[in-house]
Amino acid sequence: MNHSSRLSRRSRLRAVGLTCSVFALALTAGCAGDSSGSNGGKTVIRFNWWGSDSRHEMTKQMIAVFEKEHPNIDVQPEYSNWDDYWKKLSTSAAASDMPDVLQITDPFMYSYIDNGQLMDLKKVKDVLHTDKLPANSMAMTTVKGGLYGVPAGDSAFGIAADPAVFKKAGVPMPDDTKWSWDDYVKVSKAVSKTKGLVGTVMPLYPNDLGPWLRQHGEDYWTEDGSQIGFTEGTMAGYWEWVVKLRDSGGTTSADAAVEALSSGAGVEQSLVAQHKAAMTDVSVTQLGALEGASGREAKLLLFPGEKGASQVGAYTKPGIFFGASARTEHPKEAAELLDFLVNSPEAAKIQKFDRGVPNNPDVLKAITPELSPAEKRIADYLGRVNALKPTALHIPNAKAGPAVPEIFQRLNEDVLFNRLSPKAAAKKFISEIKSQL
Repeated sequence: MNHSSRLSRRSRLRAVGLTCSVFALALTAGCAGDSSGSNGGKTVIRFNWWGSDSRHEMTKQMIAVFEKEHPNIDVQPEYSNWDDYWKKLSTSAAASDMPDVLQITDPFMYSYIDNGQLMDLKKVKDVLHTDKLPANSMAMTTVKGGLYGVPAGDSAFGIAADPAVFKKAGVPMPDDTKWSWDDYVKVSKAVSKTKGLVGTVMPLYPNDLGPWLRQHGEDYWTEDGSQIGFTEGTMAGYWEWVVKLRDSGGTTSADAAVEALSSGAGVEQSLVAQHKAAMTDVSVTQLGALEGASGREAKLLLFPGEKGASQVGAYTKPGIFFGASARTEHPKEAAELLDFLVNSPEAAKIQKFDRGVPNNPDVLKAITPELSPAEKRIADYLGRVNALKPTALHIPNAKAGPAVPEIFQRLNEDVLFNRLSPKAAAKKFISEIKSQL
């Protein structure tokens, strides 16, 4: 998922539900092409994305540079927050009125691919150059021989730790090359003994689950995405760990955690940013926002459990992709914008790591002298993860993938509030996903 804007999960879930219901309508929609056209002799294309206010401003600056380089093209920006984005995109897809170029992410993009609503970008390979983009960065958008998205940049999940809080609590910073999931609980409990501090923010997102499954030799999906790739026992083990963390006193209460989630609090409002917690899981490209809000440096740690694991749990992947509508009336101009977004040093100098670390090595090299200390640490963290030689993530199932975050969220809360045992929740998790296949 988009790793830079955490809004109300319940609002997101409403968007997911609307997304899934409208896909069926999209299949029976009319054959009218997407709306674009001309403006004073210029070709007009629409570009849609979600994000924060700062992303909106940066992207508009990028568009201005693109239009200067391509005076024959007029790019009309359309942008919103995460919640509204998917509602609007679902509605426009149903009306055959999708934007020419759009920001996409997994798992939601697979329904659009499956329904034939995204362009196979191999059709515009003479304009959109992908030779400098690593093959693994496009693996998730390569489906049945077609290419349906190009990566906006690589990201990863990890643990953001505040050394100042550890120092205040008199607890040593953990060694992330050796620590275990039990160590995470012990460290969190130790920090929480200091009045006014907690060791970690309660894990409410599935950010920790992916590494957990992979460390146990499993994944969300089988390699081809056709079936569930994890077992009931491994899933139950994860929730047993969550309960152990909750009961240790090393984190916030379930009530407080869910209340913060429902309020739409982002990383800038997290307890780590407020100097009240030592650790939180993050999309690492959020490091700059976290440090900007907290006013001090945080350290990125690998998830626990890597030492002695069946396979590497950590991974890097694009959190955001750019795609184009299969119905665009201007495929060449759309491809020119896509090429600019992923291959232009000038574009990268504006947005830096907002959408991830640039996949084109030439682009990354060009902007490296201008990177902030936080951005350099993000790049270093991704280098550490890649040095572990992680296997590629398996592609989510097109039908069931978009439902997984909602199912996890609901059952995770059931576990936290003792409405379901870890074993019962794991059984129900698998059963509900299977019902979506």
